[in-house]
Amino acid sequence: MKNFDGMKKIMMILACVVAMTTVACEKYEDGRPSKDVRTEFKKMYPDAKDVEWGHEPGFWVVSFETGTPPNVLEHEARYEADGTWAGTVTEYTVNSVPKEIRNYLAQSDYGKYPVVDDDVDYCETPTGSYYVFAVNMNGATIPVRVWPDGKVDEPLMM
Repeated sequence: MKNFDGMKKIMMILACVVAMTTVACEKYEDGRPSKDVRTEFKKMYPDAKDVEWGHEPGFWVVSFETGTPPNVLEHEARYEADGTWAGTVTEYTVNSVPKEIRNYLAQSDYGKYPVVDDDVDYCETPTGSYYVFAVNMNGATIPVRVWPDGKVDEPLMM
């Protein structure tokens, strides 16, 4: 009987360690999102690391990383309260954006203006995906959307 009680204690300690490790992997700044939100996130991004949850009006916002060094990508996804995915933004460097996309920008009316920094956002939404470059137009930083089909939008208001 003593061996059984000792095993029981060891199993309880291991269960606590596992539970603490699991909780430590996700940070919650503004409460905890619903099970539906967390389930949808884990389904979409099963390999997410350094997960941090926050809340903005109407959305749960989750920042996380994927990949392994040196190919780590930073993401931010938004979910509605019922778990519906609203979109994800992934940070890329200009050189990691497909050449075809960079060429679309270069051939557009915005191509004559320099790209402001090396960060480009890849935005995925339920209705489509596009890249956002920040260009310097006569001293003003203007975000420009470039779609995979070559369309380049007028500057976005941010």
